[in-house]
Amino acid sequence: MKIPKTNKSKLNNKEKSNILKELKIVSRSFYLTLRILPGSVFTPASVAYLIARYIDNIVDNKSVSMDSKKTHIYEIRKTFAPNRNDLTESLNSNTNQSHTSILTYKHLFDTLHCDDQKLVSKVLLEITDGMIFELEKFNQYSPNEIKSLSTYVELDNYIYKIAGSVGEFFTELILLHEPKLRLSDTSYFFDIAIEFGKALQLTNILRDFKPDLIEGKCYFPQNSLTSYNIHPSDLLNDSQDKIEIVLNELLQLAFKYYLKASMYVLYIPKTCPRLRLAALWPLLIGIETLNKLVSSKEWSTSNKPIKVKRKWIYLMLIKSFVVIYSNTMLKFIIKRQLKYLKDNI
Repeated sequence: MKIPKTNKSKLNNKEKSNILKELKIVSRSFYLTLRILPGSVFTPASVAYLIARYIDNIVDNKSVSMDSKKTHIYEIRKTFAPNRNDLTESLNSNTNQSHTSILTYKHLFDTLHCDDQKLVSKVLLEITDGMIFELEKFNQYSPNEIKSLSTYVELDNYIYKIAGSVGEFFTELILLHEPKLRLSDTSYFFDIAIEFGKALQLTNILRDFKPDLIEGKCYFPQNSLTSYNIHPSDLLNDSQDKIEIVLNELLQLAFKYYLKASMYVLYIPKTCPRLRLAALWPLLIGIETLNKLVSSKEWSTSNKPIKVKRKWIYLMLIKSFVVIYSNTMLKFIIKRQLKYLKDNI
């Protein structure tokens, strides 16, 4: 069911400007993607992203106990439930800077149409489930005692919660707001949206695997490590052969997800160029990030993050505006990126 135009979520110019400023600070890639979205999709997508980032900062705060973090997360869940008009008591009693942020996000959430509120609440539940799982799994981690995920099922569930659900959320939003998206079969569209999100999260895991190991967190499944006679500490101690085995296995999985996700852009009609661009940019940046990783000699040993260069991003943006209306050109660009990755894995 489509939201009537008069009832769509709207922001005034000042609110939109403030959101864009904050997005530009917290995430370069998400800023680009969200900014290009049509207004009806931009508003709920941006509100959901900022709330999720706020919660993520709580999770990353090492001075706060796990129990306090979980309590705070549950309180935020209640606050951003549809039709709730106030902050929970514990959040309202807070007087620091984060309290100002949560008040702002609550105000923005309350301006959303009720259907948008339901979608934002739904995706926040999934994301926070993943965050709580991560907190409990890696509680009291340290470099001296590296903890791993148990199985690929556990990994798959985690990356779905954290990012696959976001692909699902974005797809629900654009189907709700864009009348030009008249798909006879939305089930496949949702399937590849979830794979898209999983691909991006696996890219993050691969990019950050060394810093995560230093903190005592290993996202590579223990049953897979055991099958290669590898202990998580081997990965931290620069046992290069073992590192390459593990990284290659996750790279192959990420490639498989990107291969499926590549169809997502083409599923969006040419008549929705802004939505196409919003899907194309993270796809190409994600694939290029993996290309940078596999071509770097320092990836498995350096603690410094390897990022896609700004120049590459600017050139990609310019080219994308030229090819966005051509399915043939889009297929060529995406396949070329994927082929380069496959050849280097």
